[in-house]
Amino acid sequence: MHVQQIKRYEAGSSLPTADALKKLAIALHVTSDFLLFETDERGPDDRLRYQFEAISRMPMEEQELVRGLLDAVIVKHQVAGAIARAAGPATKGKE
Repeated sequence: MHVQQIKRYEAGSSLPTADALKKLAIALHVTSDFLLFETDERGPDDRLRYQFEAISRMPMEEQELVRGLLDAVIVKHQVAGAIARAAGPATKGKE
C-alpha cells in the first residue's frame, strides 16, 4: 500500500476497497472493525461484555442453555418488529 493512497483515504478523496482495508488492518495489527467503526459503535456495552465473559466460564451445558434463551429473545424481538412493520402502513390511515 502506498503512502499516497493512504493520504487520499485520510483526506476523504478516495475510499479504500475491502482488500485495501484488509491489508491496512494486517499492516497495523488491528481488526477491520477498528478501522471502520467509532469506539463503542459496534460490540456489546461493558455490562453485556462482563456477562458474556461470565457465561464463557460456565460449563458447556449452561452455556448452551443461555444461548438458547438469547436466541429465543432475539427471535421474539425480530418477530415483534416484523409484525409492527407489517401492521404499520395499514394502521396509519385509520388513526
